[in-house]
Amino acid sequence: MQLQQGFKSAPNAENTRAIPGAVFNFLSMGHETEGRQALIRIVVNRGSEPPAHTHSREDESYFIIKGSIRYTIGDQVITVNEGEFVYLPKDVPHSFAIQTEQAEVLMWLSPAGLDQWFWDNSVPAPDGAPLPSPAGPPPAHVIEHFVTSLREYGVEMIRN
Repeated sequence: MQLQQGFKSAPNAENTRAIPGAVFNFLSMGHETEGRQALIRIVVNRGSEPPAHTHSREDESYFIIKGSIRYTIGDQVITVNEGEFVYLPKDVPHSFAIQTEQAEVLMWLSPAGLDQWFWDNSVPAPDGAPLPSPAGPPPAHVIEHFVTSLREYGVEMIRN
């Protein structure tokens, strides 16, 4: 089935979800674009970054709306500030570290797919607030769930 019309989207109570330390607005999901792309607005607190990982299915791109983020992409280290864009190709290990207290970004996934993982592993947040960040590292069973479920989406966590 070919898409027959466009659509518009904005952050709202129905597309706002949270995890500890971050809030997502799902502006465009794969089920709306025939899997071509997904676009998610994310507000994330420093200290809520995931460990280094590699995507085997999608490229990731970020436009920084507010804040500053240092990305490590393979051997490359790039600091990306407000109003700047960064591209992270699939099959290249990467990580990021928020340099400000909080960052606001647009994350574009191409093709879509991983957006569903983010949706499934977050909770509704109609108030637009993140879940509280845990004190200390997550429990072992939570880490194992993320590692195993992300692997099903083609994402491999890099363990040190």
